[in-house]
Amino acid sequence: MQICEIGYQSLLLQDDAFRCPDGLDGSLLLLLSGAAKLQIGSKIVHAESGDAAIISPHTPLQLHASAGDLFYDWVLFQPAADRNYIEALRIPENTLLRFGDAAFLAVLLRQLCASFYSAGAKRSDMLDCLLKALLIRISETGGPVGSTTAASSDPHYAELVRLREKIYANPQEKWTVDMLCSEVCMSRSYFQLIYRETFGMTCIADVITCKMNRARELLTSTSYTISHIAQLCGYDNEEHFMRQFKKNNGVTPTVFRREHRV
Repeated sequence: MQICEIGYQSLLLQDDAFRCPDGLDGSLLLLLSGAAKLQIGSKIVHAESGDAAIISPHTPLQLHASAGDLFYDWVLFQPAADRNYIEALRIPENTLLRFGDAAFLAVLLRQLCASFYSAGAKRSDMLDCLLKALLIRISETGGPVGSTTAASSDPHYAELVRLREKIYANPQEKWTVDMLCSEVCMSRSYFQLIYRETFGMTCIADVITCKMNRARELLTSTSYTISHIAQLCGYDNEEHFMRQFKKNNGVTPTVFRREHRV
């Protein structure tokens, strides 16, 4: 999927309106951070903070700030090559969608916006993955306003996404289950249950994945010693690091560096 434009926390002043009578040349994902009135085609709907909508190409649209200044996030994208993928998610277009806790959408949109304005070599791949992840989460936890699906999303998802961001931003930390529990103020057993249900792996397996990602990056992009890389990935014991690296990658760090060094 190709992202054409993106905006995070765009501002629409009170009593002002965004009007596009001929629609847009692409699909528009909207996430609202305040009350608003939308006219989608001939249909008028009243939205609450946290509501979202995907507007299909060339659909007339008006957005009004109905209760004070309105902040909103948006992504304009071309789904042409992935139309079958989007249809398989069964997300209703031109319909107001509601979530039990929409904060996780804002987190993913913030990541998407940051990647859009980055200049990384893998920028296009990252944008495609993040947009697909966003659409999958909308499909799983959102529903048309008034439906039972709209009220059933996981209220802890945003907290878990933020925690996972923190884990992956700090691979040098010696994360334990108790440390992670305390970050989100949950009991140990409940936290481990919902973490696995949310991300498909245990929290400690995810921590190890984060550390291995960082280790592979350092091995291929620096001349640091194996001992120093182990420390940067949160291991006090070099032998423990080497055993875990080989278990997860099939070869020792030294062999991995030799085979993958640019």
